[in-house]
Amino acid sequence: MGCAIAVVIVVVLFAAAVNRDVDSALTGGLNLAIWIALIGGVLWLASKANEKNKAKIAADKNAAKDKKRAERSSRAYGWQRQTREAKLPSPRHPGPVQLSLSGSVREAVSDADRARRTIREVLAALTTGVADEARAHAEVFRPPVERLCEAGRFLQEEEDHGRYNVWWGPERKGTRPTREAVGQIKDLLLWASARRLLFSGIHPDAERLLDPVAGPLAERFRELLSTRYGRADDGAGIAVLPPGEWEAFLGDLHRALAEVADGLAALPRPKLLPLMHRPKEARFKEHVSGEAMEQDLRDFLAETAKLKEAALTGEWPSRFGPEWRLDGGVLDGFVTEEIRRRLARGTEGFEFAARWSTDRLDAGSFARGYLAYVTIALDYLTEVLGNMADYKRDSAPQSGHRIEIGGDVTHSNFILNSTVRDITTVLAPVAGRDDRLAEAIEALSAAVRDDPELPDGEREELLYHVKDIAEAAAEPGEKQKRGRAKLALSAVTEAAKGGAQLAQAVTAWHDVLSKMF
Repeated sequence: MGCAIAVVIVVVLFAAAVNRDVDSALTGGLNLAIWIALIGGVLWLASKANEKNKAKIAADKNAAKDKKRAERSSRAYGWQRQTREAKLPSPRHPGPVQLSLSGSVREAVSDADRARRTIREVLAALTTGVADEARAHAEVFRPPVERLCEAGRFLQEEEDHGRYNVWWGPERKGTRPTREAVGQIKDLLLWASARRLLFSGIHPDAERLLDPVAGPLAERFRELLSTRYGRADDGAGIAVLPPGEWEAFLGDLHRALAEVADGLAALPRPKLLPLMHRPKEARFKEHVSGEAMEQDLRDFLAETAKLKEAALTGEWPSRFGPEWRLDGGVLDGFVTEEIRRRLARGTEGFEFAARWSTDRLDAGSFARGYLAYVTIALDYLTEVLGNMADYKRDSAPQSGHRIEIGGDVTHSNFILNSTVRDITTVLAPVAGRDDRLAEAIEALSAAVRDDPELPDGEREELLYHVKDIAEAAAEPGEKQKRGRAKLALSAVTEAAKGGAQLAQAVTAWHDVLSKMF
């Protein structure tokens, strides 16, 4: 306004100077000022009206935006409520693995040698059976995985930086697996967990193959399935993800199952459990009665044999379960740890196989596996019982060169030489019939005794294997002894990889020994 007055004064003075008519100049200047004021007022009123109109437009726009946000918020909360209430399919238990094994259970556990082979057969058949199941599951998720998905919608929270609030953004499109596919995935993951548990501790290679499915992929599925924070899915109970995320998971699942199936099928046949014999020498703990120990062992063997027969002919005994001890705790009375270690080596894996049940493995295969371990233990403990007189003698106070390390008895060269002499005695009838065979077996026993590269802990056990070969040679008509000798020769041949002297003897006499079988 000050500028306008100054302009008026300048104009008036200029008019006065030019026209020399002050009155006329003042009148003209006043009129000009009035017009300027009128025009300014009109412009001011127009600007105010424009500002008011802009404010109304902005208010309407914000109102529409708030209404849209309210609608989205209502829709999001409704979807979230429906998601919480949605009932997804529960996983179905995979049921027991059905194995196809030849012969009866009684035949499969008729003796310790047959029982060892039975355990290997059960594990091999179990590996094959689970491989077939994995292949069937992989077929369910075969490409194209898009057929297992459907379209879905979701809302994502967004921050309004201008108003410092978080609102639901616009509706977006994505995909999710169908309810049927979710049920199939849950069934599969429960299957993988159950089958991994079957192999746990008893077949580590097979267990490792199932780890990716039962572990990382299962965890990834749980993360994908749950609606993420700040998200609202369209109420189906299954998270809707941007296109491609669910499809990538399903593709990875199919590949992992194919690898499980192929990997299990390619695994080598499980090794036979070692054929263990009782140690020749052992001592009781202090204040333990040898007579009482002998009676306890005799009673336990009789009781276990009855339970085994009951399992073979009728209802499964409730005492045969995960808590059953194969020695009944009787061997705890020995200070010699070796007597327990040998049983543990010969029945390795029992504590895991004992956890099997008929809802994981068919009843016949479960009985074979469990009773096979029981049979091996019975055979070993029967040997222990047969040597109790020697153990009583060993436990009596006596002089000698016995050395104790950590409570265990270390066998001297005298014991090893005694076993070699036993082998020579057994071979007496063989020498007149087949000198070469007798010479071959004596060469094996000498090599086992003298090879410096063999671990001391295995030397006596290997001599027992050589004795099995000698007994079969002495009685060639005994089929059971011949079968035991064949396994013993395999054990000696395997041990020869660790000793040059024994390896030389095995190589030199292999053809002669092989003729026994």
